[in-house]
Amino acid sequence: MLDTIAINLQRYDYAIHAPERFTPHAGALTNPLFGDGGIVKCYYNPTKKEKAQGYLPRITVFKKPFGDYASAVWMKIEFSAPKLMFGNNFEELQGEDFDALMRALLTALERMGIKTTYEALTCAKVAAIHYSKNILLDRDMPCYLLIQTLQKLDISAKLDLNQTDFRNGGQMAKYHASTYEIAIYDKVKDLEQASKYGAGRGAETDYDCQHDLFAGQKAPEVLRLEVRLKSRKAKSLLKTLGIQHEMTLKALFCASLSRAVLMHYWEEITKGLYVLNIDTGSCEKLVDNIRAHFPKKRPNTILALMGFVQTCQQTGIRGARLLLRLSDAHFYRLKADAKKLEQDTKSPRFAVLNAVKSQLKEFIPLIKQDIVNEELLKDVVRM
Repeated sequence: MLDTIAINLQRYDYAIHAPERFTPHAGALTNPLFGDGGIVKCYYNPTKKEKAQGYLPRITVFKKPFGDYASAVWMKIEFSAPKLMFGNNFEELQGEDFDALMRALLTALERMGIKTTYEALTCAKVAAIHYSKNILLDRDMPCYLLIQTLQKLDISAKLDLNQTDFRNGGQMAKYHASTYEIAIYDKVKDLEQASKYGAGRGAETDYDCQHDLFAGQKAPEVLRLEVRLKSRKAKSLLKTLGIQHEMTLKALFCASLSRAVLMHYWEEITKGLYVLNIDTGSCEKLVDNIRAHFPKKRPNTILALMGFVQTCQQTGIRGARLLLRLSDAHFYRLKADAKKLEQDTKSPRFAVLNAVKSQLKEFIPLIKQDIVNEELLKDVVRM
């Protein structure tokens, strides 16, 4: 349903009983002379020894260079909700898990020497929230088949994204803007990559708690779809979706909202896949297809459409536009014509697409039994 959450607590909503655990010492924030005139930050990133006793959030205390102490200082708490609850983020939370999550968060903060209340946490303003879904695929539908397909789509222009990043040989696709990010990746391969080369090579942080999750068994095929929203983008997105919610943790911890956000972006991402479902294996069949839809097209325009479709399938929609040096008008006209050529026969990649969409619609949370073969683990333990 969701993964990482970042919330802000006002100064009167918490107390720090172990300021020495922060870098720099959090007690320095009470000194009006501390800092260089800008925002001062004190960090508390749990040590490896602390993480060995259970997952802990990351804490940052901020101090603005103006205003009275109570309003100038606040605390940001960032944590992975499923890792806090289950020790991994393959398993997924349900709507009724909210109270249990708040109790787990209170316990974790107490371990860190931070005192707050249930009410303060539930009413805390959300600074960032990551809605996510782990899609369990059949083993004959590998994640990379879909992720490599996404590399051929012109997603950046459509979603106002300014950076596209494909990593690890087609194991991850990440689309980035200033206020949000979409990440689609092979969850198991990402964990293996982080275990082998370190967290810097992965798509997440805090892998320590789940390195041994699939020890002694064949790992499942899990595709991860994650939409990472900063508060400003979350507000505008809710307005676009016609949903009214307060920007508090309790209000945004919502399965139906998570489903709506993920479905919205999945539909936007997959709109351009039609061009990959046009049969270009036979020149004769492609010409017949074009003539059937556009009987009045001249030979030169038929050739232009053939070239556009074939180039798209080789280099992607964005690549075809750049290679062919198409003007905006010409590009959008060819895209509209190509859309009409899509055929009923679906390639294997569309089976993966349908599986993803089906699970997003059903939105049934994964539980441990879905991903871990308990009987096999018992056999391994006995051996």
